[in-house]
Amino acid sequence: MGNLIIRIGFGLLFVWGGIEKFIEGFLGGVGLQNMADFLNGSGLAFLGDSVVYLLGVVLAALELIAGILVLIDKKTFYAYGFLAFIMLLALLLVHIPSGNWMNIMIHITLFTTLIGLAIDIRGKNQE
Repeated sequence: MGNLIIRIGFGLLFVWGGIEKFIEGFLGGVGLQNMADFLNGSGLAFLGDSVVYLLGVVLAALELIAGILVLIDKKTFYAYGFLAFIMLLALLLVHIPSGNWMNIMIHITLFTTLIGLAIDIRGKNQE
């Protein structure tokens, strides 16, 4: 039962996060162009506008897909691992540079919990 509650919580968080990156204004969404603009301002401008926009699309889609996989309990090792990577990027590109310690601590918690879940699932699959 505990695993189901964790999957629902993380799944909904990241499904919402993926959707809100695609649709500006929906569920408080930033939209793809705003996400691309932010990524450009976070040190990725050297990639060029088109590549940064495509990167935003890929990250949003993978966040949405990983959230769905967590919800339906499929490929959870990869889903948790990818979501941990997303949290690491959020820490490095957004929260640490902002200096907002509350957001930094929340994302450190999300990152470490997701890594722990991925490791736990990998260990269970090898037993």
